[in-house]
Amino acid sequence: MLAFPEFRATRCTRYRYRYNECSACADSCPHEAIDLSDEGISIKTADCQNCSLCAAACPTEALVADNLQKVEVLKRVVKLTAVTFACAPSQASGDEIVPCLGGLDAATLALLLSRGVTVALAGSHHCATCAHGSHGQGMMDAHLEAVELLRAKVGNEKWAEIKLLGSDTADSSKTEHDPVRRHFFRRFVGRGTDELARSISPNENQPAPLKAIRIAASFSTAGRELLQIVFDAESAKTATLPLHPALPVARIDIKAGCTACEACVRACPTGAMQLKESSTAWTLGFQFSRCVGCAVCIEVCQPGVLFAHDEMSGLAKESSPVILHSLNKQRCTRCDRFFISATPEKFCPICLGDDDDFAAIFG
Repeated sequence: MLAFPEFRATRCTRYRYRYNECSACADSCPHEAIDLSDEGISIKTADCQNCSLCAAACPTEALVADNLQKVEVLKRVVKLTAVTFACAPSQASGDEIVPCLGGLDAATLALLLSRGVTVALAGSHHCATCAHGSHGQGMMDAHLEAVELLRAKVGNEKWAEIKLLGSDTADSSKTEHDPVRRHFFRRFVGRGTDELARSISPNENQPAPLKAIRIAASFSTAGRELLQIVFDAESAKTATLPLHPALPVARIDIKAGCTACEACVRACPTGAMQLKESSTAWTLGFQFSRCVGCAVCIEVCQPGVLFAHDEMSGLAKESSPVILHSLNKQRCTRCDRFFISATPEKFCPICLGDDDDFAAIFG
């Protein structure tokens, strides 16, 4: 019986923020089996072939493929000296059989290599004739590109090698990647570097409607935690890393103009955007080690002041969030409440709202 990916709605950025335009899962699906809506997604089971590419493309892991559970795979192979992953459609032999090589994400591969595990990928010769190949090959190339980026930026001489196995031998050397195919993945992961740095606002300079944001518990993802293990290595602590669409990570920063609407905190699915309040202050913080680069915070920010750095530094895990914006609380001269405002005000929003209501009723 064919299984289908499990959809966890509260992890989906389209569910968390109704105007969100992420289409990573649908764009990565070679079978057009995913429909998008402001409730999240739905899977057309008649079309789905369970290639796992949608799960690999989703930065928040809202989709889970039973036939490619990265944590369980890692438990089986992380203590080996070498492992061969083979794609099922090619019928190639390997230590681990996966539905598509494009589903092997960069964080998983990088962790294995950083632990000295030599990785071989078998079956890529089958992409040209495979039903998953139109998208799977581009995703595989992008993940391999991201792995080589990590090796160059945060790796060291102890990292093991990764190679593609040819159709005739299990010992063929790593093949070169066509640069055209290498960037093919960018068309399927929704927003890439340029989009991450741009805010998309349904109502410019107006607060995001509360009804557009669905509050749900924050969570961490396996892919981001695996990547953080790589980042926390001694060789990575002083490294810088450019944004890459196949890596679930971004460093968010802020420009002047924050209105303290808190929409970014409410919409962020992983808790990377954090709010702390005391009796006298309001602080907006960012926890790099929790960010998966979904960019929903940038999208929900109505004044458009949040952005992602093209180059990320300080990759190691931080003990506390980086403060992006801080405001002292003000005291309402009418009701004596404490409140926050981007500009000095005499009255709190509640009192101002009462004035507006009174004016609307009595003129």
